[in-house]
Amino acid sequence: MSSAEKKRLRDRRAQQTLRNKKLQRTIKLEEQVAHCEQHHDDQGTQRLLQTIESLRKQNAVLIQRQQRLRSLILTWDDDCPVDLPTEDLPSVGQTSQEEVIQAGLSRPENNILGPLVSDDTNACSVGSINVDTSSGLLDSTPVFTSTAPSIPQSSLSSHANVPLSPNEDHCIPWKLLPLNDDDFSSPQGISLPWFAYPDRIASSPDSPLSPLDFLYGTRENFLSDMIHTVTRRRPFRDPERLAVGWMAYHLTKWLFSPGPTTYARLPEFLRPTLGQTQIPHPMALDFVPWPRLRLNLIQRWHVYRERRDELFGFLAICVKVRWPWGENVLERDERNELCIRRSFYDTFMSESGWGLTSEFINKYPDLVAGTDIASIIYEVI
Repeated sequence: MSSAEKKRLRDRRAQQTLRNKKLQRTIKLEEQVAHCEQHHDDQGTQRLLQTIESLRKQNAVLIQRQQRLRSLILTWDDDCPVDLPTEDLPSVGQTSQEEVIQAGLSRPENNILGPLVSDDTNACSVGSINVDTSSGLLDSTPVFTSTAPSIPQSSLSSHANVPLSPNEDHCIPWKLLPLNDDDFSSPQGISLPWFAYPDRIASSPDSPLSPLDFLYGTRENFLSDMIHTVTRRRPFRDPERLAVGWMAYHLTKWLFSPGPTTYARLPEFLRPTLGQTQIPHPMALDFVPWPRLRLNLIQRWHVYRERRDELFGFLAICVKVRWPWGENVLERDERNELCIRRSFYDTFMSESGWGLTSEFINKYPDLVAGTDIASIIYEVI
């Protein structure tokens, strides 16, 4: 083989090697592009950005709350004496310090916490609702009895002086968000699955398009369909599924976008209590109807954390809307479209419209401690 032929052979080998390197590099780049398209799409990036923005807002609220608490502590006057009445206190040496404090708090003028629950039971503003008030509304009265099982008094006294509502003179209620500890780094750490999609929640309407979305699902409203999917896993009846779905929808919209308008759509009993804004807890607990039961569950979540599926499953069976069995919850409006029956809406938007069966009360007496059992007991006739 001549030297010229040898040179041509070397050149061909070098060119082939170069082509192989280019081909391997191209394949590697294509794999990287495919990976980025699969895991770093615009929608996912937007979702992460909205999650970050939501966390920043929550952090700002917590910082403001911390500053208010710090300023409140700094304004305390340690030199101001506190006069406790002595005529009702036992003599020294015959009582413990705890009994002395309890005796002082038992007097109305010394109870700085005020009443346990406000006497104001007026319904809050309901905002917009897909109910035609001009059409004829059927009146009906829910049928239930109020036979309460016995609850140990010792379990009631431990929560007797826990305040439920914040002082509205020093804060704006719609800005007081619950202190949730859900882990948004993974879907498994979020107690309510639809909160993993903040962009879809933001694009959902301010109010549900139709009550049928909660009963049968929908392709037009992501949030309604997700709530329907979750509630279908629990043994709710249609009245409870519709009522729970409606309230969960508006509570989600307020948590995602706090404001006076979204806050006004919440029933008064579903608005956060003081304990919800101070004690870290899963956001799923904020959707329990009764304020006292929510607070008890938050305080004892360490007991029920590992049994949450059993607890929520049993709660879904025992929670009831005080609505006559078999009575329609929907009616047709002037456009012949199905909407929520007004009397049913008024029922589930009131705390007195909800009840718990005696099975739940007997099984979880610590969770109903401090409540008026006679007002929440529900017996099916």
